[in-house]
Amino acid sequence: MEEKRDYKEIKVRLHHIDRGNCTEVWEVQTEKGKPRRYLGRDDGYGPKEWYTLCDAPYGYCERDCHVREDLTLIVCNKDWNEVLRDGTDRERFPESFPSLDEACDKAWDKVVKGLPHVTRKGFGQWITKQSFLPLSQTEELNWRDSYYEEEASEILSRFTWIGEEYAIFKVTQRHTKCDARWYEYYAGKTNRQEHEWYIRFFGYEYHDRHISDVLRTLGRRCDDIIRTAVETRTDHYYGRTVSCFMDEFIGYDLSHEQVRDAKECRLRKAREDYNEANAYYYKLKENGKSIRGIEAILLVMREQMLKAKKQ
Repeated sequence: MEEKRDYKEIKVRLHHIDRGNCTEVWEVQTEKGKPRRYLGRDDGYGPKEWYTLCDAPYGYCERDCHVREDLTLIVCNKDWNEVLRDGTDRERFPESFPSLDEACDKAWDKVVKGLPHVTRKGFGQWITKQSFLPLSQTEELNWRDSYYEEEASEILSRFTWIGEEYAIFKVTQRHTKCDARWYEYYAGKTNRQEHEWYIRFFGYEYHDRHISDVLRTLGRRCDDIIRTAVETRTDHYYGRTVSCFMDEFIGYDLSHEQVRDAKECRLRKAREDYNEANAYYYKLKENGKSIRGIEAILLVMREQMLKAKKQ
C-alpha cells in the first residue's frame, strides 16, 4: 500500500531575474512580522532546480541547499494569485515550467519564419557607411550607438509567462544624423514601466538603398546647406560668441570670413559627394552592373582617397 504523504505548500512570486548568476529570485509569502525568505530557480535552458538562497534579494544570492521534495510551490503572479504549481519531486512535477528565455524563444520562433531578412550581423558596417564621409573611431562609435531614436513600435505577437503578458515587438529606429531607418526586434512586457527596457533582443532588419535614394539624399543635403544660415549667439557666461551651423558647433568668436568659409567648406564637401555618387551611378549603368549597394563602393573609394592623401 502506497504511503500517503503530507505536502506542505508555500506561495512564491518572482522578485527579479539575476542574469549574472542565471538565477530567478523568488519571494516567499510569509506572515506579517516574520523575516522575508527567498528561493532561487535556474534561469536559462537547463534543468530547473529550486534551492534556498543566502544574501537575497539584493546581495550575492548564493545558492544554499535544494528545496525539499515534500514541498509544493504555489507559483503566483505579482498580486499573489496562483498561476501554477511546481516542486522538486519529479514524480509529482515531471517538468518545471519554462524560463522567461524559453518562453521568449518559443514566441519568436513562431514570428521569425515570416521575417527572412532579420539578422544580427553586419549592422555596424551598414549604419557606418550611411554617413557618406570618413569617421574617426570615436565618431564611428557615436554614429553607430548614440545617434538614433525610437520612432515607432508595433506588436507582432503576444504571450504570457507566469500570469504576465509579454510581446514580440518590431521597433522602427531613426538615425538622427542622416535619413537612415531600420527595424529592431525585441521581446518585452506589454505594460512596461517608464524605466523598463525590452528584455530580449533578437536582431536587425536593414536594407541597402538604391543609388537613386542615395542621390536624392545628397541632393537634399546640398539644398539644405544653401538655404541654412550660420547661427551666432552670445555665451553670456563666458562672454564669447558661439557659431553653429545645422546644429553643429563650428567655433568661438569667428570673423565674417571664417563663418562664410565654414559654410562653403561643407557645401563643397556635399557637392563632391553628390558628384562622386552620380559619376559611379553612370559608370555602373554603362557597364551593365547592379546599381544597388552603392554606399559600399563609395566607402571603399573614399578610404582609398584618404590613404593616397596621407602618402
